[in-house]
This record gives sequence, structure tokens and C-alpha cells, in this order.
Amino acid sequence: MKINHVVLDCGLPIEERLKQLAEVWIRDGRGRDHLVTGKAFFAVYSWHLRHWTDHDLTWAEYVAASYDSIGGGDGWAAMLRERAFCESCGDRYRLENIGLCTGCMRYTCYSCGAHGACVGEIV
Repeated sequence: MKINHVVLDCGLPIEERLKQLAEVWIRDGRGRDHLVTGKAFFAVYSWHLRHWTDHDLTWAEYVAASYDSIGGGDGWAAMLRERAFCESCGDRYRLENIGLCTGCMRYTCYSCGAHGACVGEIV
């Protein structure tokens, strides 16, 4: 899905990426084709869960629509059972047990933690 590249592109802070997504979604009539999926959804939703009080209603509506489009609670639960490799140490974890850096968009286990010079947050 083309819209996922906005989240996965590391050029802007995740707040700016989410703002762009929500604005395009609203401008183009709130269509499903502007909602994030896969790794991009995991990043956006995990960040949203940590910072839900810090952003505006438009962002929350966008995240809720993306959540519904992946299947709601059942889709989220299925996603958390998927597996990913820590891109630092190579160990494999369920998504529910691994973090994602919002700066470089790399999966990282909680043992490896932050990525030195990367300004992202592990969510």
C-alpha cells in the first residue's frame, strides 16, 4: 500500500508523518485506501497508545479508522502474534514482545534498546 511509505520513510518525526497521513485522509474523503497497514500500522498504533493524550482529535480518528480497517481488536491481536527479528541482535520475537524505533523504523528487542545516534522512540 502506497500510504505506508509515509510512515516508513524516516525523514520526518513520527508526529509529522501522522499529521500528513491524517490531512490527506480527510482531504480525500476519509477513504480506506489512505489507511496504514502492516508495519506502518504497528508503528502508528503503538506510538498512538503511548501518546494518545498528546495529539488532536483528527489523529485519533485516523488511527481509529486504521485500527478498524485491519479488523479491530481481532486484527490487532493477530498482528501481535506475528513475528519479527530484532534488527540489532537478530533474535526473533512476537510483535507483542518487541519494539519499533519511530526514528529509523527498525524492530528492536528491549534488551538492545535505543539505536545510539537515532533520535527515535522505541514503541
